Amino acid sequence: MIEAPETAHNAHAHGTGHRWFDIVMAVAILLVSAGSLFVSLHTGQTMEALVKENERLVRAQSTPILQFDSGNVTDSGERALEFTITNVGTGPARVMWTKLESGGKTYGELSEFVNDTGTGQITYTTTPINQSVLSQGEVRRILKWSYPASKDGQKRWETIDRIRFDARVQACYCSVFNECWLSNMAADLPQPVKNCAKAEPVGAH
Repeated sequence: MIEAPETAHNAHAHGTGHRWFDIVMAVAILLVSAGSLFVSLHTGQTMEALVKENERLVRAQSTPILQFDSGNVTDSGERALEFTITNVGTGPARVMWTKLESGGKTYGELSEFVNDTGTGQITYTTTPINQSVLSQGEVRRILKWSYPASKDGQKRWETIDRIRFDARVQACYCSVFNECWLSNMAADLPQPVKNCAKAEPVGAH
C-alpha cells in the first residue's frame, strides 16, 4: 500500500508559555532597538558638530587683519616719512584695493596723495599693495620719503607729516577661503562683505 507523502507545515514562533514574560521580552527588544537608534543619531549629530567646530577653528586660524601705521623717523634714526601696512592676523591677506582719504579727497594710489601737496621735483619710493598678498606677520612699507634738502621739498614733506594723523586709509581684502572684509585698518573690527568688487568704503552712504 502506497502512503501519501507528508506535506510541509509552516513553522510558527512559539512563546515560552508565560504571557507576561513574552511581553516583557518583546518590550525589552524594542527598547534596545530604540536605544541603538538614539545612540546612532546622537553620534551622527556629535560628529557633525565636531566637523563644524573644526571648520570654524580652521577659519579662525586663517583670518587676516590689516593694520596701518605711519612715522617720521626710521628704526635707524633717519628722518623719513614711512607708511606701512602689517598683517597682524592669522592667515594670508589678498589685498584687493586700498584708499586714502585726506582733506575731503580720496586717493587710490599713495603717489597721487604725495604729488597733491604741491609742485616741483621730489624723490620718494612707494611699494604697490593693491592686488597683492600679505602673508601672516608681513610688514609692507608702502611709502618712504626721506627728509628733502630743498626748501620746497621740505615744505611738502612737513605737510604730509602734519596731515597724516587725520588721513584715513581703508582696504578691502580676502582670506584664502574667499571671505572678504572692509577695514579702516585701525583698532576696529573689520566689516564682513560678500566680495570686494562691489564693496563701498567704510562709512560711505
